[in-house]
Amino acid sequence: MEDPYLRERSADMEDIGRRIIDVLEGNEHNGVKLKEKRVIVAEDIFPSDMAMLDHDKILGIATEKGNIYSHAAIMAKSLGIPAVVGVKGLLHAANVKDQVIVDGTSGQIYLNPEKQVRDEYLRLEKEYTTRLKELEPLRDLPAVTSDGTRILLRANIGLLSDVRTAIANGAEGVGLYRTEFPYMARTTFPNRQEQAALYGKILEGFPNQPVNIRTLDIGGDKGLPYFSYPHEDNPFLGWRSIRVSLDEEEIFREQLAGILLAAPVGQATIMFPLISCLDEVRRIRAILDSVVEELCQQGHDVCSGLPLGIMVEVPAAVQIIDRLAAEVDYLSIGTNDLIQYMLAADRNNAKVKQYYEPYHPAVLHAIKRVADVGRQTGKKVSLCGEMAADPLYALLLVGMGIREFSLSAPSIPLVKQAIRSHSLRLCQAMARKVLAFDTACDIKRYLAIRRKKLFG
Repeated sequence: MEDPYLRERSADMEDIGRRIIDVLEGNEHNGVKLKEKRVIVAEDIFPSDMAMLDHDKILGIATEKGNIYSHAAIMAKSLGIPAVVGVKGLLHAANVKDQVIVDGTSGQIYLNPEKQVRDEYLRLEKEYTTRLKELEPLRDLPAVTSDGTRILLRANIGLLSDVRTAIANGAEGVGLYRTEFPYMARTTFPNRQEQAALYGKILEGFPNQPVNIRTLDIGGDKGLPYFSYPHEDNPFLGWRSIRVSLDEEEIFREQLAGILLAAPVGQATIMFPLISCLDEVRRIRAILDSVVEELCQQGHDVCSGLPLGIMVEVPAAVQIIDRLAAEVDYLSIGTNDLIQYMLAADRNNAKVKQYYEPYHPAVLHAIKRVADVGRQTGKKVSLCGEMAADPLYALLLVGMGIREFSLSAPSIPLVKQAIRSHSLRLCQAMARKVLAFDTACDIKRYLAIRRKKLFG
Protein backbone atom coordinates (compact mmCIF):
# COMPACT_ATOMS: atom_id res chain seq x y z
CA MET A 1 0.00 0.00 0.00
CA GLU A 2 1.22 3.52 -0.75
CA ASP A 3 0.21 4.97 2.61
CA PRO A 4 3.21 4.47 4.97
CA TYR A 5 1.06 4.16 8.10
CA LEU A 6 -1.17 1.47 6.58
CA ARG A 7 1.89 -0.31 5.19
CA GLU A 8 3.27 -0.48 8.75
CA ARG A 9 0.02 -2.15 9.83
CA SER A 10 0.71 -5.14 7.56
CA ALA A 11 2.63 -6.64 10.48
CA ASP A 12 -0.61 -6.53 12.49
CA MET A 13 -2.28 -8.67 9.84
CA GLU A 14 0.61 -11.14 9.93
CA ASP A 15 0.27 -11.31 13.71
CA ILE A 16 -3.46 -12.03 13.43
CA GLY A 17 -2.86 -14.67 10.74
CA ARG A 18 -0.23 -16.36 12.91
CA ARG A 19 -2.65 -16.48 15.82
CA ILE A 20 -5.47 -17.93 13.69
CA ILE A 21 -3.18 -20.69 12.42
CA ASP A 22 -2.07 -21.46 15.97
CA VAL A 23 -5.69 -21.81 17.10
CA LEU A 24 -6.57 -24.06 14.14
CA GLU A 25 -3.59 -26.27 14.93
CA GLY A 26 -4.44 -26.39 18.62
CA ASN A 27 -1.39 -24.39 19.68
CA GLU A 28 -3.17 -21.31 21.01
CA HIS A 29 -1.67 -21.64 24.49
CA ASN A 30 1.90 -22.44 23.47
CA GLY A 31 3.21 -19.05 22.33
CA VAL A 32 6.91 -18.48 21.83
CA LYS A 33 9.02 -20.44 24.32
CA LEU A 34 12.68 -19.66 24.83
CA LYS A 35 14.65 -22.64 26.16
CA GLU A 36 17.64 -20.52 27.10
CA LYS A 37 18.62 -16.88 27.26
CA ARG A 38 18.67 -15.28 23.82
CA VAL A 39 18.64 -11.98 21.95
CA ILE A 40 15.39 -11.58 20.02
CA VAL A 41 15.84 -10.31 16.46
CA ALA A 42 12.62 -9.57 14.60
CA GLU A 43 10.99 -7.36 12.01
CA ASP A 44 8.83 -5.89 14.77
CA ILE A 45 7.64 -6.84 18.22
CA PHE A 46 4.21 -5.96 19.58
CA PRO A 47 3.14 -5.23 23.14
CA SER A 48 1.14 -8.47 22.99
CA ASP A 49 4.37 -10.36 22.19
CA MET A 50 6.13 -8.73 25.13
CA ALA A 51 3.26 -9.60 27.41
CA MET A 52 3.50 -13.32 26.61
CA LEU A 53 7.28 -13.85 26.51
CA ASP A 54 9.39 -15.12 29.39
CA HIS A 55 11.25 -11.93 30.24
CA ASP A 56 13.95 -13.70 32.23
CA LYS A 57 15.09 -15.41 29.01
CA ILE A 58 15.42 -12.22 26.94
CA LEU A 59 18.95 -10.80 26.87
CA GLY A 60 18.09 -8.05 24.39
CA ILE A 61 15.75 -7.06 21.56
CA ALA A 62 16.57 -5.76 18.08
CA THR A 63 13.94 -4.96 15.44
CA GLU A 64 13.82 -3.51 11.94
CA LYS A 65 10.72 -1.42 12.67
CA GLY A 66 9.51 0.78 15.49
CA ASN A 67 11.14 3.53 17.54
CA ILE A 68 12.07 4.22 21.15
CA TYR A 69 8.58 5.57 21.88
CA SER A 70 6.74 2.44 20.70
CA HIS A 71 4.98 0.63 23.51
CA ALA A 72 6.99 -2.58 23.07
CA ALA A 73 10.21 -0.55 23.46
CA ILE A 74 8.81 1.18 26.53
CA MET A 75 7.86 -2.19 28.04
CA ALA A 76 11.36 -3.54 27.39
CA LYS A 77 12.87 -0.53 29.11
CA SER A 78 10.64 -0.97 32.16
CA LEU A 79 11.86 -4.56 32.42
CA GLY A 80 15.52 -3.56 32.14
CA ILE A 81 15.91 -5.31 28.77
CA PRO A 82 18.22 -3.48 26.31
CA ALA A 83 16.40 -2.79 23.05
CA VAL A 84 17.39 -1.21 19.74
CA VAL A 85 14.57 -0.64 17.26
CA GLY A 86 14.26 0.68 13.72
CA VAL A 87 17.45 -0.99 12.35
CA LYS A 88 17.04 -1.23 8.57
CA GLY A 89 18.31 -4.44 6.94
CA LEU A 90 18.68 -6.22 10.26
CA LEU A 91 16.90 -9.45 9.31
CA HIS A 92 18.88 -9.78 6.11
CA ALA A 93 22.19 -9.31 7.92
CA ALA A 94 21.57 -11.42 11.04
CA ASN A 95 21.64 -15.21 11.32
CA VAL A 96 20.48 -17.53 14.07
CA LYS A 97 23.93 -18.42 15.42
CA ASP A 98 25.44 -14.94 15.22
CA GLN A 99 26.94 -13.32 18.28
CA VAL A 100 25.09 -10.07 18.93
CA ILE A 101 25.77 -7.03 21.10
CA VAL A 102 22.70 -4.87 21.78
CA ASP A 103 23.67 -1.46 23.12
CA GLY A 104 20.40 0.05 24.32
CA THR A 105 22.16 3.23 25.46
CA SER A 106 23.70 4.26 22.15
CA GLY A 107 21.20 2.45 19.91
CA GLN A 108 23.95 0.36 18.24
CA ILE A 109 23.84 -3.29 17.10
CA TYR A 110 27.02 -5.31 16.58
CA LEU A 111 26.84 -8.60 14.66
CA ASN A 112 29.77 -10.98 15.21
CA PRO A 113 31.93 -8.19 16.63
CA GLU A 114 35.71 -8.38 16.63
CA LYS A 115 37.56 -9.26 19.81
CA GLN A 116 38.44 -5.69 20.77
CA VAL A 117 34.76 -4.66 20.51
CA ARG A 118 33.68 -7.64 22.62
CA ASP A 119 36.36 -6.85 25.18
CA GLU A 120 35.26 -3.22 25.36
CA TYR A 121 31.63 -4.22 25.97
CA LEU A 122 32.67 -6.76 28.59
CA ARG A 123 34.49 -3.90 30.32
CA LEU A 124 31.43 -1.65 30.02
CA GLU A 125 29.19 -4.41 31.37
CA LYS A 126 31.51 -4.87 34.35
CA GLU A 127 31.50 -1.12 35.00
CA TYR A 128 27.71 -1.04 34.72
CA THR A 129 27.37 -3.89 37.21
CA THR A 130 29.74 -2.08 39.58
CA ARG A 131 27.72 1.13 39.16
CA LEU A 132 24.49 -0.68 40.01
CA LYS A 133 26.08 -2.06 43.16
CA GLU A 134 27.17 1.47 44.11
CA LEU A 135 23.58 2.63 43.66
CA GLU A 136 22.08 -0.16 45.79
CA PRO A 137 22.47 1.79 49.07
CA LEU A 138 20.20 4.46 47.57
CA ARG A 139 17.31 2.05 47.12
CA ASP A 140 15.69 2.72 50.49
CA LEU A 141 16.72 6.37 50.72
CA PRO A 142 14.34 9.17 49.69
CA ALA A 143 14.92 11.32 46.63
CA VAL A 144 15.72 14.64 48.28
CA THR A 145 17.63 17.52 46.69
CA SER A 146 20.79 18.61 48.45
CA ASP A 147 18.87 21.59 49.89
CA GLY A 148 15.97 19.51 51.21
CA THR A 149 13.19 19.33 48.57
CA ARG A 150 11.44 15.95 48.51
CA ILE A 151 10.79 14.34 45.12
CA LEU A 152 8.69 11.18 44.70
CA LEU A 153 9.91 8.53 42.25
CA ARG A 154 7.30 5.96 41.28
CA ALA A 155 7.38 3.24 38.63
CA ASN A 156 5.61 2.70 35.32
CA ILE A 157 4.41 -0.89 35.15
CA GLY A 158 2.39 -2.94 32.68
CA LEU A 159 2.67 -6.55 33.83
CA LEU A 160 2.71 -8.41 37.13
CA SER A 161 6.38 -9.25 36.54
CA ASP A 162 7.18 -5.51 36.61
CA VAL A 163 6.39 -5.41 40.34
CA ARG A 164 9.60 -7.22 41.28
CA THR A 165 11.70 -4.91 39.09
CA ALA A 166 10.05 -1.80 40.54
CA ILE A 167 10.62 -2.88 44.15
CA ALA A 168 14.22 -3.89 43.45
CA ASN A 169 14.90 -0.38 42.13
CA GLY A 170 13.33 1.43 45.07
CA ALA A 171 10.09 2.64 43.47
CA GLU A 172 7.78 4.48 45.87
CA GLY A 173 4.64 2.92 44.48
CA VAL A 174 3.24 3.01 40.95
CA GLY A 175 2.68 6.26 39.10
CA LEU A 176 1.28 4.56 35.99
CA TYR A 177 -0.16 1.06 35.77
CA ARG A 178 -0.93 0.40 32.10
CA THR A 179 -3.88 -1.96 32.41
CA GLU A 180 -4.14 -2.65 28.67
CA PHE A 181 -1.02 -4.85 28.56
CA PRO A 182 -2.58 -7.77 30.50
CA TYR A 183 -5.54 -7.58 28.09
CA MET A 184 -3.13 -8.23 25.22
CA ALA A 185 -2.14 -11.64 26.56
CA ARG A 186 -5.76 -12.87 26.53
CA THR A 187 -8.26 -14.03 23.95
CA THR A 188 -11.30 -12.25 25.49
CA PHE A 189 -11.99 -9.28 27.74
CA PRO A 190 -11.48 -10.24 31.41
CA ASN A 191 -14.53 -9.94 33.64
CA ARG A 192 -14.60 -7.83 36.81
CA GLN A 193 -13.59 -10.71 39.09
CA GLU A 194 -10.58 -11.58 36.92
CA GLN A 195 -9.53 -7.94 36.81
CA ALA A 196 -10.01 -7.52 40.56
CA ALA A 197 -7.76 -10.53 41.19
CA LEU A 198 -4.99 -9.06 39.01
CA TYR A 199 -5.28 -5.54 40.40
CA GLY A 200 -5.28 -6.98 43.91
CA LYS A 201 -1.93 -8.69 43.27
CA ILE A 202 -0.45 -5.42 42.02
CA LEU A 203 -1.73 -3.56 45.09
CA GLU A 204 -0.38 -6.26 47.41
CA GLY A 205 3.04 -5.78 45.81
CA PHE A 206 3.12 -2.17 47.03
CA PRO A 207 1.79 -2.16 50.62
CA ASN A 208 1.14 1.33 52.01
CA GLN A 209 2.14 2.89 48.69
CA PRO A 210 -0.11 4.42 46.00
CA VAL A 211 -0.87 2.58 42.79
CA ASN A 212 -2.29 4.80 40.03
CA ILE A 213 -4.40 2.47 37.89
CA ARG A 214 -4.94 3.93 34.43
CA THR A 215 -8.08 2.72 32.70
CA LEU A 216 -7.90 0.96 29.35
CA ASP A 217 -5.85 2.86 26.77
CA ILE A 218 -6.27 0.99 23.50
CA GLY A 219 -6.24 2.26 19.94
CA GLY A 220 -3.41 4.05 18.16
CA ASP A 221 -0.58 1.49 18.18
CA LYS A 222 -2.17 -0.70 20.87
CA GLY A 223 -4.76 -3.14 19.58
CA LEU A 224 -6.53 -6.18 20.97
CA PRO A 225 -6.86 -9.19 18.65
CA TYR A 226 -10.40 -9.92 19.88
CA PHE A 227 -11.78 -6.38 19.62
CA SER A 228 -12.86 -4.81 16.32
CA TYR A 229 -11.81 -1.31 15.35
CA PRO A 230 -13.21 0.80 12.52
CA HIS A 231 -10.92 1.68 9.63
CA GLU A 232 -9.31 5.03 10.40
CA ASP A 233 -6.98 7.14 8.27
CA ASN A 234 -5.20 8.33 11.43
CA PRO A 235 -5.87 6.13 14.48
CA PHE A 236 -3.94 8.43 16.84
CA LEU A 237 -6.51 11.12 16.07
CA GLY A 238 -9.37 8.67 16.12
CA TRP A 239 -11.23 6.23 18.33
CA ARG A 240 -8.83 5.44 21.15
CA SER A 241 -8.31 5.54 24.87
CA ILE A 242 -11.07 7.13 26.98
CA ARG A 243 -13.21 7.57 23.85
CA VAL A 244 -13.41 3.80 23.47
CA SER A 245 -14.24 3.38 27.16
CA LEU A 246 -17.05 5.93 27.07
CA ASP A 247 -18.55 4.46 23.87
CA GLU A 248 -18.19 0.85 25.06
CA GLU A 249 -19.66 1.55 28.47
CA GLU A 250 -20.10 -2.08 29.54
CA ILE A 251 -16.38 -2.76 29.07
CA PHE A 252 -15.64 0.44 31.03
CA ARG A 253 -18.05 -0.51 33.83
CA GLU A 254 -16.45 -3.95 34.16
CA GLN A 255 -13.02 -2.40 34.55
CA LEU A 256 -14.19 0.18 37.07
CA ALA A 257 -15.92 -2.58 39.03
CA GLY A 258 -12.72 -4.63 39.01
CA ILE A 259 -10.71 -1.68 40.34
CA LEU A 260 -13.29 -0.93 43.06
CA LEU A 261 -13.40 -4.57 44.17
CA ALA A 262 -9.61 -4.71 44.44
CA ALA A 263 -9.16 -1.26 46.03
CA PRO A 264 -9.51 -2.33 49.70
CA VAL A 265 -6.29 -4.38 49.33
CA GLY A 266 -4.10 -1.27 49.01
CA GLN A 267 -3.93 2.41 48.10
CA ALA A 268 -5.55 2.48 44.67
CA THR A 269 -6.24 5.59 42.66
CA ILE A 270 -7.91 5.74 39.24
CA MET A 271 -6.48 7.68 36.32
CA PHE A 272 -8.22 8.37 33.01
CA PRO A 273 -6.23 8.80 29.76
CA LEU A 274 -6.52 11.27 26.88
CA ILE A 275 -8.99 13.62 28.57
CA SER A 276 -9.78 16.68 26.45
CA CYS A 277 -12.86 18.30 28.05
CA LEU A 278 -14.92 18.70 31.23
CA ASP A 279 -17.84 16.76 29.77
CA GLU A 280 -15.71 13.61 29.69
CA VAL A 281 -14.71 14.00 33.34
CA ARG A 282 -18.30 14.57 34.45
CA ARG A 283 -19.59 11.59 32.47
CA ILE A 284 -16.83 9.40 33.96
CA ARG A 285 -17.87 10.44 37.47
CA ALA A 286 -21.51 9.62 36.71
CA ILE A 287 -20.60 6.14 35.43
CA LEU A 288 -18.30 5.53 38.39
CA ASP A 289 -21.02 6.56 40.86
CA SER A 290 -23.42 4.17 39.13
CA VAL A 291 -20.93 1.29 39.40
CA VAL A 292 -20.35 2.03 43.10
CA GLU A 293 -24.10 1.98 43.71
CA GLU A 294 -24.45 -1.31 41.79
CA LEU A 295 -21.68 -2.99 43.82
CA CYS A 296 -23.12 -1.72 47.12
CA GLN A 297 -26.53 -3.14 46.22
CA GLN A 298 -24.82 -6.48 45.58
CA GLY A 299 -23.40 -6.40 49.10
CA HIS A 300 -19.79 -5.53 48.25
CA ASP A 301 -17.77 -3.31 50.57
CA VAL A 302 -16.29 -0.85 48.08
CA CYS A 303 -14.16 2.26 48.45
CA SER A 304 -16.38 4.99 47.04
CA GLY A 305 -13.95 7.87 47.61
CA LEU A 306 -10.94 6.77 45.56
CA PRO A 307 -8.78 9.67 44.33
CA LEU A 308 -9.46 10.36 40.66
CA GLY A 309 -6.90 11.78 38.26
CA ILE A 310 -6.56 12.58 34.58
CA MET A 311 -3.69 12.33 32.15
CA VAL A 312 -2.77 15.59 30.47
CA GLU A 313 -1.84 14.45 26.98
CA VAL A 314 -3.53 16.78 24.48
CA PRO A 315 -3.21 20.54 23.93
CA ALA A 316 -6.91 21.03 24.71
CA ALA A 317 -6.35 19.76 28.25
CA VAL A 318 -3.41 22.14 28.73
CA GLN A 319 -5.54 25.07 27.57
CA ILE A 320 -8.29 24.38 30.15
CA ILE A 321 -6.10 22.81 32.83
CA ASP A 322 -7.34 25.17 35.56
CA ARG A 323 -10.94 24.03 34.98
CA LEU A 324 -10.00 20.37 34.74
CA ALA A 325 -7.96 20.61 37.94
CA ALA A 326 -11.06 21.81 39.79
CA GLU A 327 -12.87 18.56 38.86
CA VAL A 328 -10.24 15.97 39.85
CA ASP A 329 -7.88 15.07 42.68
CA TYR A 330 -4.60 15.00 40.76
CA LEU A 331 -3.01 15.52 37.33
CA SER A 332 -0.49 13.39 35.46
CA ILE A 333 1.38 14.74 32.44
CA GLY A 334 1.83 12.01 29.83
CA THR A 335 4.73 13.38 27.83
CA ASN A 336 4.90 10.65 25.18
CA ASP A 337 1.46 11.52 23.80
CA LEU A 338 1.58 15.22 24.71
CA ILE A 339 4.65 15.70 22.51
CA GLN A 340 3.10 14.02 19.47
CA TYR A 341 -0.18 15.90 19.77
CA MET A 342 1.43 19.24 20.59
CA LEU A 343 3.78 18.98 17.58
CA ALA A 344 1.53 16.98 15.18
CA ALA A 345 4.25 14.30 14.87
CA ASP A 346 3.29 10.62 15.06
CA ARG A 347 5.84 9.07 17.41
CA ASN A 348 5.78 5.80 15.43
CA ASN A 349 6.37 7.41 12.03
CA ALA A 350 10.05 7.41 11.05
CA LYS A 351 9.36 10.05 8.36
CA VAL A 352 8.55 12.69 10.99
CA LYS A 353 10.78 11.60 13.87
CA GLN A 354 12.81 14.80 13.56
CA TYR A 355 9.64 16.73 14.45
CA TYR A 356 8.97 14.65 17.56
CA GLU A 357 11.01 16.91 19.82
CA PRO A 358 10.66 16.56 23.62
CA TYR A 359 12.53 19.82 24.17
CA HIS A 360 10.49 21.99 21.86
CA PRO A 361 9.70 25.23 23.73
CA ALA A 362 5.94 24.66 23.28
CA VAL A 363 6.18 21.30 25.06
CA LEU A 364 8.23 22.66 27.95
CA HIS A 365 5.97 25.68 28.42
CA ALA A 366 2.93 23.37 28.43
CA ILE A 367 4.51 21.28 31.19
CA LYS A 368 5.33 24.43 33.14
CA ARG A 369 1.75 25.68 32.83
CA VAL A 370 0.32 22.44 34.22
CA ALA A 371 2.83 22.45 37.09
CA ASP A 372 1.94 26.06 37.92
CA VAL A 373 -1.80 25.35 37.95
CA GLY A 374 -1.25 22.32 40.16
CA ARG A 375 0.66 24.45 42.65
CA GLN A 376 -1.96 27.23 42.57
CA THR A 377 -4.88 24.84 43.09
CA GLY A 378 -3.17 22.51 45.57
CA LYS A 379 -3.52 19.52 43.23
CA LYS A 380 -0.67 17.03 42.89
CA VAL A 381 1.02 16.96 39.49
CA SER A 382 3.09 13.98 38.38
CA LEU A 383 4.92 13.42 35.11
CA CYS A 384 5.23 10.08 33.36
CA GLY A 385 7.01 9.41 30.12
CA GLU A 386 10.49 8.86 28.78
CA MET A 387 11.57 12.43 29.59
CA ALA A 388 11.64 11.62 33.31
CA ALA A 389 14.05 8.68 32.86
CA ASP A 390 17.07 10.88 32.02
CA PRO A 391 18.80 12.30 35.13
CA LEU A 392 19.56 15.69 33.54
CA TYR A 393 16.04 16.18 32.22
CA ALA A 394 14.61 15.07 35.55
CA LEU A 395 16.57 17.91 37.19
CA LEU A 396 15.18 20.33 34.60
CA LEU A 397 11.62 19.18 35.33
CA VAL A 398 12.18 19.54 39.07
CA GLY A 399 13.22 23.11 38.36
CA MET A 400 9.96 23.61 36.44
CA GLY A 401 7.93 22.60 39.47
CA ILE A 402 7.38 18.85 39.06
CA ARG A 403 7.68 17.01 42.37
CA GLU A 404 6.53 13.53 41.40
CA PHE A 405 7.76 11.32 38.57
CA SER A 406 6.70 7.97 37.19
CA LEU A 407 9.38 6.30 35.11
CA SER A 408 10.74 2.95 34.00
CA ALA A 409 11.94 1.24 37.18
CA PRO A 410 15.57 0.57 36.09
CA SER A 411 16.00 4.33 35.60
CA ILE A 412 15.02 5.21 39.19
CA PRO A 413 18.44 4.75 40.88
CA LEU A 414 20.30 7.04 38.48
CA VAL A 415 17.59 9.71 38.64
CA LYS A 416 17.53 9.47 42.44
CA GLN A 417 21.31 9.88 42.60
CA ALA A 418 21.10 12.99 40.41
CA ILE A 419 18.39 14.53 42.58
CA ARG A 420 20.27 13.84 45.81
CA SER A 421 23.47 15.31 44.37
CA HIS A 422 22.04 18.67 43.24
CA SER A 423 20.07 21.54 44.73
CA LEU A 424 16.61 22.85 43.92
CA ARG A 425 18.22 26.25 43.36
CA LEU A 426 20.40 24.80 40.57
CA CYS A 427 17.37 23.04 39.01
CA GLN A 428 15.33 26.25 39.04
CA ALA A 429 18.16 28.28 37.51
CA MET A 430 18.49 25.70 34.74
CA ALA A 431 14.72 25.78 34.11
CA ARG A 432 14.65 29.59 33.90
CA LYS A 433 17.44 29.50 31.36
CA VAL A 434 15.80 26.80 29.25
CA LEU A 435 12.35 28.43 29.26
CA ALA A 436 13.90 31.66 27.95
CA PHE A 437 15.23 29.99 24.79
CA ASP A 438 13.32 30.30 21.53
CA THR A 439 14.28 27.04 19.79
CA ALA A 440 14.75 23.36 20.59
CA CYS A 441 18.27 23.56 19.10
CA ASP A 442 19.26 26.24 21.61
CA ILE A 443 17.78 24.19 24.46
CA LYS A 444 19.58 21.00 23.46
CA ARG A 445 22.86 22.84 23.02
CA TYR A 446 22.57 24.36 26.49
CA LEU A 447 21.56 21.04 28.09
CA ALA A 448 24.51 19.27 26.44
CA ILE A 449 26.84 21.75 28.14
CA ARG A 450 25.06 21.28 31.47
CA ARG A 451 25.24 17.50 31.13
CA LYS A 452 28.99 17.60 30.65
CA LYS A 453 29.43 19.96 33.59
CA LEU A 454 27.13 18.12 36.02
CA PHE A 455 27.78 14.50 35.08
CA GLY A 456 31.18 14.54 33.38
